Amino acid sequence: MTAPAEPLAAEAEHPNAPQIRRQVEYYFSDENLPTDLHMLQCCGGRDNLPVSIGRICGFKKMRGFKPKSIVPAALRKSAFLVVSDDGKQVSRKVPLRGPCALDPDYYKDDEIAYDPRARVLAVQPVPLLQQKKAELPPGMTKGMMKPTGFEETYVEPPITPAEAKAEEAMYDPDKHFVERIEIAIQRFKEKRKMHEVYSNIFNKWMRFGGVESAPRMFGGLSQKDMAGMDAEEIARARAVHQVPWDREDPKQWVVDFTGVGEAFLSSFFPAHYGFNPQQIKTACQVLRSFYNYLIYHSVCPEYREDLDGARKLCDTAEKELSKVYNAGLSLPGAFNTAASTIFGGSKSGTYTGNMEWATKVREDGVDLGEVGVMDEEARITFRTAVAIMGTDEHQALLDTRAVNVSKDELFGLEIVAINYSDQLTRKMYARQNGFMAPKLYLESLGTLICRSFHVDDFNEYDLPKDKYPTGRLPETEDGNQYEFWVEDHALEECFVGMKVDARVLTLEDGITILDDVREAMCSFYKWLPNELWINRHPKEVVIRKKDLDEEDVKEGGEGGEERFVEDESVHGG
Repeated sequence: MTAPAEPLAAEAEHPNAPQIRRQVEYYFSDENLPTDLHMLQCCGGRDNLPVSIGRICGFKKMRGFKPKSIVPAALRKSAFLVVSDDGKQVSRKVPLRGPCALDPDYYKDDEIAYDPRARVLAVQPVPLLQQKKAELPPGMTKGMMKPTGFEETYVEPPITPAEAKAEEAMYDPDKHFVERIEIAIQRFKEKRKMHEVYSNIFNKWMRFGGVESAPRMFGGLSQKDMAGMDAEEIARARAVHQVPWDREDPKQWVVDFTGVGEAFLSSFFPAHYGFNPQQIKTACQVLRSFYNYLIYHSVCPEYREDLDGARKLCDTAEKELSKVYNAGLSLPGAFNTAASTIFGGSKSGTYTGNMEWATKVREDGVDLGEVGVMDEEARITFRTAVAIMGTDEHQALLDTRAVNVSKDELFGLEIVAINYSDQLTRKMYARQNGFMAPKLYLESLGTLICRSFHVDDFNEYDLPKDKYPTGRLPETEDGNQYEFWVEDHALEECFVGMKVDARVLTLEDGITILDDVREAMCSFYKWLPNELWINRHPKEVVIRKKDLDEEDVKEGGEGGEERFVEDESVHGG
């Protein structure tokens, strides 16, 4: 025999649930709410805004209910309150009616006496309290939003007389610069919140400047260990960055804050971090903050002028690096691209519009975009520019015979002047565009005046010694002036002093073509051998007898181990 199953019992309720409901219902009741200024600031009175349950759990009579997760569960069974789906907010089912303490005239009844100690008058207008936590930017945590010491508005706090006395001993000018800078680096790090983004840039910069980093020699320090140490001893024990003593040799290493900053920001940083504006701003602020620290704490007063120059460099870099990236994308412009296509430059033969393979790819639904310039379009662009911008001699040469390239060169250019198109040029281009519309639109041209310079940024050690005995490519003659015709929108991204590594074509009639811009650089561009050292610092490799075959041992002889390492590159140079 079987009997019908008993109905399932309702989910067991927490023993404190009834007490929780009574207490929270009282907070929202018609008896308490009209005069409870804090609750009114949370719910807005008659607006009946949801109130954070986390805030309510912080009230004195609610703190004993643990865990907090039992509070939303208890309130869901209230006939008076409504809990949000996520269990984080609660409100009344029926909004409050009638006057409340938020009303300006609520306490204007002079006939009713009240005790000022028991009633707090509202100051109109009454501000509402935020019930949701502030949303953080993507990728940020609450700790990362706290001050770090790298803010633009950050100012070094004043130091006490005792701290000033201790720093006077730590940064005594009689001490060698290596000692002082080591201590300063560690103490600077202790005064800043080194989040990953700051730490990464700072450590790369230190390494670039010849400062080594390694794990702490003595590990962690307890409060007991530090009790008998002074500030300098603590800094040395905690130090991660060290400056090797061979750096004190002025023939090998030179203290140059401005020069190292220029090379790091102009050469190393863009190659490894790109041109993201926020990254650039962060890098400049890291360097600027350290320079400010060295000046404020008188770490190396003998280099004060150099440090002032380094701080100005950070301001310049922050403005120029972003423009350099945009200029590199805009140059050489439509006219120079067209000329390069016509005269066999780097853009010649790159047009894919009439290629068979490109047609098949487009039929498959792949958008190739605009690649290259059609030959007919390039010729119209070039001849229009010569007719408007060129001289009578230029036009005569084009009409009488074919013009060839007389020079094809690769060298550096520095911008010395930027001239936008004048009113007459814009008017002539507008008229020409009226004839060609809607098939082709040409932008008016201005002029970019440049001078040649040699980019001293590398040694080609593997060049044939018989042809290049110095191990270097021949230097470009500096100071030659060039004029290029460039569209106005591209000129807007350039600035005087900007440098480019370019390929230049010179036509027989004297017109110069900016064929290709291989790299755009800021005005303070500098390259240092530190970059080779930081990236390719070789490790010494020793080949021992036991690692060689018997034949190699016989050929090498019975001398020291070094005899078996005949290639100097194995030693690390």
